[in-house]
Amino acid sequence: MKKIKISKNELIKRVKIIENKLNRKPKKRDDNTLYCYSRKLFGSWNNLMKSAGYKVIYYQKINFMDLNEDSAYFLGLLITDGHIYFNKKIKNYKVAIYTSYPEEKEMILKLIQHLFSYTPGISSRRYGFNKKPNYEIRISSKKLAEIIISEYEIPAGPKSLIVDIPKKIMDNSIKIRIAFLRGVIDGDGSIQPNQIKINSGSEKFIRSLKELLISLTISSGKIYKSKKSETFELKIATRKNIKKLKSIYNTNKFVYLRKKEQIDKV
Repeated sequence: MKKIKISKNELIKRVKIIENKLNRKPKKRDDNTLYCYSRKLFGSWNNLMKSAGYKVIYYQKINFMDLNEDSAYFLGLLITDGHIYFNKKIKNYKVAIYTSYPEEKEMILKLIQHLFSYTPGISSRRYGFNKKPNYEIRISSKKLAEIIISEYEIPAGPKSLIVDIPKKIMDNSIKIRIAFLRGVIDGDGSIQPNQIKINSGSEKFIRSLKELLISLTISSGKIYKSKKSETFELKIATRKNIKKLKSIYNTNKFVYLRKKEQIDKV
């Protein structure tokens, strides 16, 4: 049987023919022969696509997470202001954190780059009339999602009613617990002139948070359930305890400057 000979230029022409036929960028599954030759002549499908003039996003390897102060802070943000997507059916795997503040978006980008040597994707949406954009900063990694779900017990999908503080955080050093707490306050803390409040739909999470505060010698008030929002609320209101909370923001580590400025005024 004669071997079919084809040049790189002919392969690129074949890509354009398929594009015109389908009215979109070709995919591997559209032509198995083309895919086979892309690997033989260009080394990979992505290299063929790049040579044909398409913008190509290459798969990024990710450095996986060790538990330290920075990753504990990341988990605090993720629990309060993030989401894990893990859908095997459509192969959608990502870990995302959300913010409406451009300066916080930039800080999260630096944090992710620092932790994982990974450049995250960013998208934004506006809600309502003349509102701030809501940024999604995402890491598209099945492995990272699996690690966070299995090792840190943070569930994928809707989690607001069932989430709890990871056992690995509760059983760890004071520095780790403080960094996690700073992430929780940055993500979901309400800082008012004479008190700091944290709300959650998960009673488990608020009760564990009260225990975590006690372990840091910070007292909080009773846990209240809001009838309007169906959330559980914890308040830190005395001068002594607020002073201790302020001290966790005296750091050169990652932090939301907006929250740091607010807490300095309490």
